Amino acid sequence: MKKILFLRANSGWKDPSPPLAFSYLGKIAKDNGFEVLVENLNAQYNNKTTEDIINLIKEEKPSIVGISIFTNYAIDSYELLKKIRKYCELIIVGGPHVTIYPEECLEMGADIAFIGEAENSFQKLLKVLNSDGKLEKVEGIVYKKGDKINKTEIPKPIDINHLPIPDKEIHRKNDYIKVRGEINNFGGILSSRGCPGRCTYCYHSLFGRGFRYRSTEKIFKEIEYLYKNYGIKHINFIDDAFTINKQRLVELCNMFIESKLPIEWVCATRIDFLDGEIILKMKKAGCVMISLGVENCIPETLIKIKKTGDPKWYIEHVGNILKWCKEAKIRVGVNILTGFPWDTVKDIKKLQEYVKRISPYVTQGFCGGILQPLPNTEIYDKYAKEYRFEKWWLYKKPLFTENYHPFFMLYYHPFWEQLNNNFFNLDKNVFGEIDKLYRIMGKWNLKILVKRRFKNPLIRPILYNGLLISSNISLFLYKISPNLEKSIMRTLSNFSYKFKYKK
Repeated sequence: MKKILFLRANSGWKDPSPPLAFSYLGKIAKDNGFEVLVENLNAQYNNKTTEDIINLIKEEKPSIVGISIFTNYAIDSYELLKKIRKYCELIIVGGPHVTIYPEECLEMGADIAFIGEAENSFQKLLKVLNSDGKLEKVEGIVYKKGDKINKTEIPKPIDINHLPIPDKEIHRKNDYIKVRGEINNFGGILSSRGCPGRCTYCYHSLFGRGFRYRSTEKIFKEIEYLYKNYGIKHINFIDDAFTINKQRLVELCNMFIESKLPIEWVCATRIDFLDGEIILKMKKAGCVMISLGVENCIPETLIKIKKTGDPKWYIEHVGNILKWCKEAKIRVGVNILTGFPWDTVKDIKKLQEYVKRISPYVTQGFCGGILQPLPNTEIYDKYAKEYRFEKWWLYKKPLFTENYHPFFMLYYHPFWEQLNNNFFNLDKNVFGEIDKLYRIMGKWNLKILVKRRFKNPLIRPILYNGLLISSNISLFLYKISPNLEKSIMRTLSNFSYKFKYKK
C-alpha cells in the first residue's frame, strides 16, 4: 500500500489539538488507497527531532510527503523541507503562505504547491498519481516541469457541505493527551469558512471574504460521532466568525437542546454578530465560552483597520455583550491587538485603562497579540517597503531556535517575541507602554488561570503570586542570559505545562 506522510515543522510553540486540515486530507488519502502517517512536531507532547523524521522517511518510504506552511513559521518549514528533500520522492505543500507564494515554496524544494483550499485538488492529484495521469488536469496547483513553472486553473470555492467527516484516527493520541480531559483536544469542528470582515491586518486569500457554511445536520452528525467514538464532551468551533448566520445558529442550538447530550462548546466571533437574545440561546444550548475579536478601543484605529465605521456604537456594543455574557454565565475571552505604525503613548495608555475597566467581565482571558504584518493584507502592502520588512519570514530570525520558550511566556507575557519583532520600529516609549499593557493583561490571565484550576480560595492567592513572581524572575534572568533562564526555569516550565491547556 502507498503511504503519505503529513508533516508540520516545529516552530517552538505547542499545538494542543491536532491540525484539522490533516484530518480532512487524511480521510481523502485513505479513501484513495493510501496509508496515512502524521508527524506534527508542534504537538504538545511530540518530542521528535528532524533526524527522527529523516529516519522515519527512510524506514516507511512514503510516496508523498505533505508539509503545511504558515507565514509566521515559514522559515521552520523550509529548513525541514531542505533537510528531508533528498530522502523524499514527492513533496507537496499547502496552507495560507503557500497560496500567496507558491513559487517561493518550489524554490525551497517542494514539487507541488496547492493554491487555496486543497481538499478537491488533493483528491484529483491522488487520482492522477494513481493512474499516471497529467498534472495539468489538476486544478489549483503550481509545479515545475523542467525549468518551467506551471500553474493550473484556480478552482471554484469548495462546497464545504460536501466535505467528509475528518478522520482524527490518523493522529497519535499520545501526542496530545496525557490526562483524561485532554481527549477534548480532539473536539475541534469546522462549521464554516470565510469572513465578511474587511480588517486590514487579516489574511483572506485562503477562504475568501465570502461566508460558506455546513448544514446543521452535517455539523451535528460530526458532534455525535465525536461523542460516541471518543467520549468528547467539549466541542471547539474553530470558525473565524461562528455566529454570522443567526438562523443557522438558532437551528444548531435547538439541536443541542433537543439532543440532551452532555456536551459543552466554545466559539469565536465578531462582536457585530451577537445580541442578548442569541447569547441566551447559546447558553441554553451548552455554550460555555465565546472569544470576541474586539482588537482595540481607539476610534481612529478601529476605523483605520476597518473594524467598524462607527467606533462609538462598536465600543458600546462590546460593553453590552460583556454584560450579557456575564448575566448568562458564559465565559468571555477578548482579543486585543496593538503594534500599529500609528500607535502613540496616549493610545496605549487609553487601551491600558480600557483593559482594566473591562477586566471583571473577561472571564476566559485576554489574547490577541502584537501586529505581525502578513503578506497579501492591506497593512503589509501599504507599509512593507516603507519599513523594509518585505518577505520578513525569509530573513527574520526567531528569538527562540529550540523547542523551548522562557517560563514568563507561558502564562504572563506570551507575546514577548511578537513585541520584539518590532516591524514598525516603534518609538521606545510606545514600545514600553505596549509591554506594560500586555503585562496588565498577563496578570489578569494568571488570576483567571488559578481560579479555574484550583477551587480552594486559600490556595489561589499563594499560587497566583507564585506564578507572577516566577514569571518576573524568569523575565529578569532572560534579560541577563537566555541560557541562564533556561537552565534555572526549564524544570518549572515543564512541570507546570499541563495546566496551560486543560479545559
